[in-house]
Amino acid sequence: MGKKVGIADVARAVGVSKTTVSRYLHGDFTSMSSDTRVRIQQTIGSLGYRPNKLAQGLKSRSSHSIGVTIADIGNPFSSLLLKGVQAECRARHIQLLVCDSTNSQDIELHNVESLIDAQVDGVIINTVGGDAARAAQYGQIVGRTPAVLLDRTIPGAAFDTVCTNNGQITRAMMEHLEHQGFTYIAYVTHDVQNISTRTRRLNTVAQFLRGRSIGGEALIYSADSDDLGQRIRALLDKHLDERVCLFANNEESLADVLDALAACNGIERSRIGVCAFASENNARFFGHGITCIDQNPLSMGRQAMLALASRAYDGEQGEPRYMEIEATLHIHHSTDNNAAVLR
Repeated sequence: MGKKVGIADVARAVGVSKTTVSRYLHGDFTSMSSDTRVRIQQTIGSLGYRPNKLAQGLKSRSSHSIGVTIADIGNPFSSLLLKGVQAECRARHIQLLVCDSTNSQDIELHNVESLIDAQVDGVIINTVGGDAARAAQYGQIVGRTPAVLLDRTIPGAAFDTVCTNNGQITRAMMEHLEHQGFTYIAYVTHDVQNISTRTRRLNTVAQFLRGRSIGGEALIYSADSDDLGQRIRALLDKHLDERVCLFANNEESLADVLDALAACNGIERSRIGVCAFASENNARFFGHGITCIDQNPLSMGRQAMLALASRAYDGEQGEPRYMEIEATLHIHHSTDNNAAVLR
């Protein structure tokens, strides 16, 4: 007796994912081309595949589980996002499945496919980053399963989105730095690539500086590079007669900035300021405190889960929603008029 043909065999023959074949079998043709539908239909016939009707019936029921894929679970910000999601899951007695993308788009794609294959009731995607092509790809994989983008957006994605008010709060920080008398501001961030948060913040900084007497630049560096310290030292040497502030994109970049400053001997520290997007619970303990933008990740995680639950369990319909959680600006000693950044 020959081996029984399974859904994986059909997917392999057509050149699509098992999720796509499963959606075809359930009559969900969202974001599925007519060519793909025809090829799946023909392949099912040629291979003699017979769907398991009992399994199909079981899959139509709620699993009471939600899937989350996180860009980098090692980032302190990410753990707080998850904590917020988990709090709302517990309130509804929903199981939470968590995947780490380790900053890889390929792994993230696999995570989303795996979660959909696991028949979760919805997915929350804290994306590594992506473009319109990736948005279309996710739309095809997810199908009718509710999905929410958390913290970062993907252009063209037809999902609910929960993020920080990046433009407004970045401008508020820049206004504070200008008021404090800084004359040169360097925004320090890892590679921007297709990461919406970094792009939005960088653009806001550039727009703020345009037409003003204060100057600035972007210090974009790779996580694998060790030249940030040299670049910061060169910047400080170049602007010896100015008050310079280093504005870090997140807590990882903040740590890199502080390491670089610790190695800068012979620099007048009172003219150097530091600020960052960072948890206030952590930033206030660096030296006499680092001025920071706290994104309130617990609230972001909670809101993402509430948005997902409204569609997965409460019957919410309608167009994708864009929701901003207001971040909070906390002023500390690191941006005082005579700040001396200490570790």
